[in-house]
Amino acid sequence: MRSMKAVLFFGLIPLFIMACNSVTEPGSGTTQPVDIIEEDEKIFITDLTGKKWDITHAVNEYGFIPNQFSYGLGPFAIQPINNPEFAQSGDSNFPSPQSPTLIMGTELSGDSRAYAIGIMSRFEVANDKFGTLNVAVAY
Repeated sequence: MRSMKAVLFFGLIPLFIMACNSVTEPGSGTTQPVDIIEEDEKIFITDLTGKKWDITHAVNEYGFIPNQFSYGLGPFAIQPINNPEFAQSGDSNFPSPQSPTLIMGTELSGDSRAYAIGIMSRFEVANDKFGTLNVAVAY
């Protein structure tokens, strides 16, 4: 029984033929603030997405320097994978047994899925459906 589960699990290794065409690549850019704004005794920085962040406390209490803040890509810069599609054993894009594909897997109510780490590290979240249950798989 245990070897049957392993065969089932590894037989579902995905190389997402996902809706890759509809998923955008995360943006890139500087980690420095685009703009520093001082208004009403408050200090704000604006990130690359246009979101305004109040940094007054960090500057006044801890001596942070406004133009040295790093904020990364900003919220919502990394798009999730929505409704991923999976390759099955025998599909042309299914990895060979010798392939060094790293995966993370999950099983819910007898439904097994495997997600390629290389893809999940770029998108971080896959919004998937197990039967009627919506699930966010995060890396």
